[in-house]
Amino acid sequence: MLRYTISRLLQAVLVILVMSLLLFMLIGLMPGDPVENMLEGNPSLTPETMAQMRALYGLDQPVYVRYGHWLYSALHGDLGYSSVYFRPVLEVLGPAIVQTAKLLVATEIISIPLAMLLGALAARRPGGWTDSLISLFAFASISLPGFWTSLILIIVFSVKLGWLPASGTPLMGDASLSEQIVHMILPVTVLTFFHVGPLVRYVRASMIETLNSDFVRTARAKGLSESAVIIRHALRNALIPMVTVLALGFGSLFSGALVVETIFGMLGMGKIIYDAVSNIDFNLALVGLLLATIVTLLSSLLADLAYAWLDPRIVLK
Repeated sequence: MLRYTISRLLQAVLVILVMSLLLFMLIGLMPGDPVENMLEGNPSLTPETMAQMRALYGLDQPVYVRYGHWLYSALHGDLGYSSVYFRPVLEVLGPAIVQTAKLLVATEIISIPLAMLLGALAARRPGGWTDSLISLFAFASISLPGFWTSLILIIVFSVKLGWLPASGTPLMGDASLSEQIVHMILPVTVLTFFHVGPLVRYVRASMIETLNSDFVRTARAKGLSESAVIIRHALRNALIPMVTVLALGFGSLFSGALVVETIFGMLGMGKIIYDAVSNIDFNLALVGLLLATIVTLLSSLLADLAYAWLDPRIVLK
């Protein structure tokens, strides 16, 4: 298991290095001039000044030289400055990471128990009306576009009813807890809706298979009630593989959070990355996208390790 873990960690580090190079090259191909964008509106801007600024930021050097300098600095803890915020990249991303983490944690806290409940109810009588309604909800969750659902909720609960704010989420310390919760209701609702559908389908399928197992028939033959059979025997066994499903689903959940933050104007990772790409903020866009890639890779790595822990034959292979 230790050798397998080290091997997977080394593979993840190699993938991160390759992705950092690809992102560095792709962001460098974005249209627009970062120096011109940085000095926009400056009446004293001359071609000589722009050339000096490009030389100062190393933009006149080949891409592999610039990547080498960036990688060396990044490995020593210097991820560069934001050309829009005029602050170190980590200072800009720090509060955004906290905002995104709040959104993801709230979504997981709601999604996991909800998926377990709906999946277990659907599996009790496959083909019944309860199963049909829950399956319809799960298919809608998987099929509907995220931006469409977000706009519908904004129109209904913010524009028509005026119950909830449509955008913006105060940073930690800038508002009371109740105000922050109110601002997060719509984004968390949208993200939970899209996250819970696949989980419900998986819990349902796993529960149906488990309920047809011999040990469940034995538990029923002992005279246990149906709720006791489901909660104490079937659900526990059906949820063991859920560990890996949740780990694999975290990457897509994080990607969905980036979209939801942009739509609802939350100052999270998604909004920061969107603004950085729009304003040609090279360092901020690069580090933000690289962090998003690393989160996805780590979730996949945790899924592989969980699988290996649950089924040691994977390690042997």
